[in-house]
Amino acid sequence: MRQLLRFAVVGVVNTGLGYAGIFACMYLAGLGPVVSNVMGYSAGLVASYILNRTYTFQSAAKAPAELARFLSIFLLAYLANLGTLLFLVRHIGMHAGGAQVVAGVVYFGLSFVLNKYYVFQAHRTPSKPSTGGS
Repeated sequence: MRQLLRFAVVGVVNTGLGYAGIFACMYLAGLGPVVSNVMGYSAGLVASYILNRTYTFQSAAKAPAELARFLSIFLLAYLANLGTLLFLVRHIGMHAGGAQVVAGVVYFGLSFVLNKYYVFQAHRTPSKPSTGGS
């Protein structure tokens, strides 16, 4: 449960950084919306990897291979999100706003499980045994 909460906190932080980057690029640097979006999402993705690696999952793995797994899981979770959204809107007839929420839950759940058991599982920093009496 603790990891899930940490994962959620990291999600809020990287989303905030991503939007800050988007708006800074658009309104301070004068870049177009597409370039700004790419820059903001890239900043959020980098923050997500670093924070999940160090804070959520305490990984000690070599970064290049782990980063490749992280990016592949991001893409897979995003495609699951998009597929869910399209299915709910086009085939079930769900309201787009509600479908976005459901698709977001799919993204969050799939991303957490795959990051926990695939991306960061192999090389966690060992937990220190607790000391002290009962």
